[in-house]
Amino acid sequence: MRSAFSDPDRLQRWTTAVALAACAVAIQWAVRPWVGTKIPFLFFLPAIVVAASRAGRAAGIFVTAVGFASAWLWLLPTGHWWVVGSVDNLSLLIYAILGVLLAAVGARLRVTSARASAAEQRLVLAGEDTGIGIFDLDLATRTVYLSPSLALLCRVETRDGAVPLDDVMARMPADIAMEARSVVARKLRERATGYEREVRLTVPDGRERWLMLRVHIVWAGERALRMRGACIDITERRAVDDLLGRTQAELGQQLADLHRLHELSSRLVDTRTLTEQLQMILVALADFHGARRGLLTLFDTGSGTLGIDASVGFTPDAVARLMQTSGIDGACAISCARHERTVIEDTEAADIDPGLRALASEEGFRAVHATPLIGQDGAVIGAISIHLDRPHVPTERERTLADICARKAATFIDRARAQAAYQESQGRFQAVLDASAVPFVVLSPIREHASGRIVDFEWTYVNAAAAHALRRPAGVFEGRRVQDVLPARWASSDSFAQYVAVAEAEATREFEVRVHHEGVEQWFRCVASPLRGSVAVWFNDITTRKNAEQSLQEADRRKDEFLATLAHELRNPLAPIRQAAAISRLPQATEAQKRWSHEVIERQVRHMALLLDDLLDVSRITRGRLALRRGTHTLHEMIEAAVETARPLVDSRHHELEVVMPQATVLMQADPLRVSQIVANLLTNAAKYTDPHGRIRLLAALDAGDVVIEVSDNGIGIAPESLPAVFDMFTQLRGSDDRAGGLGIGLALTKGLVELHGGSIVARSEGGGRGSVFTVRLPRGETLARAPAPDDGLEPRAASARRILVADDNRDAAESLAALLELEGHEVTLAYDGADALLAYERVHPQICLLDIGMPHRTGNEVAAEIRARADGRAPTLVAITGWGQDADRSQALAAGFDHHLTKPVDPAQLLRLIGEARAAELARA
Repeated sequence: MRSAFSDPDRLQRWTTAVALAACAVAIQWAVRPWVGTKIPFLFFLPAIVVAASRAGRAAGIFVTAVGFASAWLWLLPTGHWWVVGSVDNLSLLIYAILGVLLAAVGARLRVTSARASAAEQRLVLAGEDTGIGIFDLDLATRTVYLSPSLALLCRVETRDGAVPLDDVMARMPADIAMEARSVVARKLRERATGYEREVRLTVPDGRERWLMLRVHIVWAGERALRMRGACIDITERRAVDDLLGRTQAELGQQLADLHRLHELSSRLVDTRTLTEQLQMILVALADFHGARRGLLTLFDTGSGTLGIDASVGFTPDAVARLMQTSGIDGACAISCARHERTVIEDTEAADIDPGLRALASEEGFRAVHATPLIGQDGAVIGAISIHLDRPHVPTERERTLADICARKAATFIDRARAQAAYQESQGRFQAVLDASAVPFVVLSPIREHASGRIVDFEWTYVNAAAAHALRRPAGVFEGRRVQDVLPARWASSDSFAQYVAVAEAEATREFEVRVHHEGVEQWFRCVASPLRGSVAVWFNDITTRKNAEQSLQEADRRKDEFLATLAHELRNPLAPIRQAAAISRLPQATEAQKRWSHEVIERQVRHMALLLDDLLDVSRITRGRLALRRGTHTLHEMIEAAVETARPLVDSRHHELEVVMPQATVLMQADPLRVSQIVANLLTNAAKYTDPHGRIRLLAALDAGDVVIEVSDNGIGIAPESLPAVFDMFTQLRGSDDRAGGLGIGLALTKGLVELHGGSIVARSEGGGRGSVFTVRLPRGETLARAPAPDDGLEPRAASARRILVADDNRDAAESLAALLELEGHEVTLAYDGADALLAYERVHPQICLLDIGMPHRTGNEVAAEIRARADGRAPTLVAITGWGQDADRSQALAAGFDHHLTKPVDPAQLLRLIGEARAAELARA
């Protein structure tokens, strides 16, 4: 537990109380011989008061107790401490009561004194913190009490708080001290009880401070005794007041300037000519500067000089003299050259042109403030300058106002120039429109009075080209309604709705419109734009272009038809080829079956080669000029080839196919490939649109001079409404279950092939699910005796083997051809690109080169040219074997050095004959 006397202050107070008690006891007993026993409390009563006021109530009661004990001993008879008289007892009681009261009073006095001291300390601290200084002047003694902060401010030292007034006044600046004495004397004469005043004082650190003095004068009758008051630091408030005053003044000036600028803007709008507008702007700027003179100059891009367009305050002679110089007043020229403000502060001191200095002296101006005029495009178009009577640097306000007036002037100059350019362009535009070959009209809407709805348009302007396009004289349009001039125009097209939309929405529209005029159909492309409540329309006749577009669409349709035909015709022979190849690979196939497979493959490959020759000629297909390879052939052979093509699909769907042929041999003049294709297409179509396990019947017969071929089935049938379109391109038959297949070109192609033969084809069906019948009628033509069929076998082996180079990037093609040639006894070297082909040529020196054209690294044409260059007159026979079979491809190959050009797939017999011919040619040369 902490001791009660561990606090130093508490210990000091109790030490004081003990000392006071001891001192009172000592003095009381020391004077007893002189005072006797009658006054035992003489020195204890003041000790109680002092102890209580210094150390507190407890210390006073302690001293009272010590005094009580001392008095008890004082009054006690010797040897009998318990015997005390009644009078003494009363004295002791009174002393005790009085001691307690004195202790209480002393304690109260102590508390009051402590509070007063604390309050005084707080007051001093408050004055120090808030900048308030306190003073008390005794007019009788001419001494003044100053608070510490005020004493520091007055630069005087205080010991007990009071200093002579003269010392304080001596520390103040003389003018402030004199003013203070004058104010005090006046207030005393006026018998004022108080006053306030603001004083500016320089503090020790050199700064100026503003003080507010609040003084109270204490009077005693006719005599002033004291002057008391406070001094408040109002420096910040005074600064704010000064700033507020300046701001208010500036705001007032700005409001006045804005009012003047507003008036200027209103007057400028009402002024018509640019010269008057520029003069008004210059006068306003001179007034803002408080100047009497000013110039506004414009830059002439043609001559590169400045010209005066407005002036104020200058004599006519001075203006004439200025006009004779390109630099005008010097400042304007500098401002235009530098694109920035130019200020000549003093014409007599500045380094300027002597002529300008002389003019300034004659006219009486000393300073020039010039601001460039900047156009909307950023180019300098002139300058505006103010001439002042005294040397002067423009203030921020004057600079701002100069910029505003310069922008106003530049705006009106740009506007005037734009209007002039617009009027000039309008004149040129009008002339161009009148002479233009592009039709152009302006239509003004005619509205219904009640509803405001547009009911028609009126011709406002029609140029000559438009009148010609509309097939009317130019004089019949202007001021008349559209329906009066062209009665059927709105009914024959939707252009009226387009023009209404442009007028209502004020948005440009582009559209194409078809009109019928006097039995003639025309197409127009129109661009309609809003034009100040009217509709401006550019249009041109695009009838020729529309016809060309239709031709292009037809050409595109034929191109698509060609691509579809190409795919369709290439797939048909692939089915028997694949089946025959599969049969020949079977180990259980007989030799007869293998021979039959080879014959099928050979026949179908020959057919494909013929198809490629025809289908790759795009120009003939797009012009509808597919040539037939007519010859005398038996109907039986063509029907058999067709059945062979369709057999895989028929068998895969488990159909029953019945073929009925005439007993006698029927010859006809036709293209066997196309007739077989016609029948195969009909059989494939029947197989595809007949449910599995269906029945298909093929009937061929003679009817007078025609061959009739009929294919019937019990399939999905054809709806009556679909019969007319069954032979159209891309038409697909659909049954009850919405089945569809193929590209929809088979029947269209079949119809085209039939018609190329001069025949006809019709389709019949009793409806959905009732099957269909397709009947083809072909003329037999004039038949001749059949020539013997060419021997499709290979020629006998050449008399001697040849060194042959085969080059093809298709390995299968190269290796199969090499195998065929090796079986014929030739020595074959293989290469799979152009670079390898050249290396192989240098290595083996072949006698015959069979080269593909489209090889990597080096093309066949490049290889052929290189071989020709290296051959030294003993070049081998060069044969191009390629899939590129156009005439241009053949010409390029022969030009590159090839002797022959063969198109894939190559007939082996033809190739062997060519090799034999090359050997015979070598022997002949030898």
